[in-house]
Amino acid sequence: NTIVAPGLGSDAFTPIEPGQTEYLGRTYDPQCMQGDQYRFFGKRGTVNKLVMYYMGGGACWNNVTCGFPTCSTSPPSNLDGLNSGFADFDNPDNPFRDWHYVFVSYCSCDVHFGDATQEYVGSENITVEHKGFHNAKVAERWAREHFLNPEEVFVTGSSAGAYGAWFNAPLLHD
Repeated sequence: NTIVAPGLGSDAFTPIEPGQTEYLGRTYDPQCMQGDQYRFFGKRGTVNKLVMYYMGGGACWNNVTCGFPTCSTSPPSNLDGLNSGFADFDNPDNPFRDWHYVFVSYCSCDVHFGDATQEYVGSENITVEHKGFHNAKVAERWAREHFLNPEEVFVTGSSAGAYGAWFNAPLLHD
């Protein structure tokens, strides 16, 4: 019981598909913009430090931008091609190569902070599940349960994930 995230390996990212989750007195329903199953990834490191990375992509906010989505509408099935920058675990100059990781996937087109089902009216109405806040909170809960009391937490992201990191980092400090 003293090993963090015993179900994760240290050599590859493992997909986690959470369902509806109770956390901090609220029920979260993680999903992608078209209602698909949400998935994020975890990887065990060798030091008690954690990277929370928010995946990038575009965003949508009306019938036109959501009708021709500017972000991925489903999460990646794996992270096999992720092997550069912070994910270059063979690079001795990578300061994060031994850290634990939570890769918060992006498929809600709402900069990781949406909390609504939205109907966009146009020539053809579109219903979008902007549930990025739900997805982020479920990944946060999982991280708190699997990486206990890390000495450091580095919160980062790219593109829309940079906004997700900015929005969610203060919540992670609690």
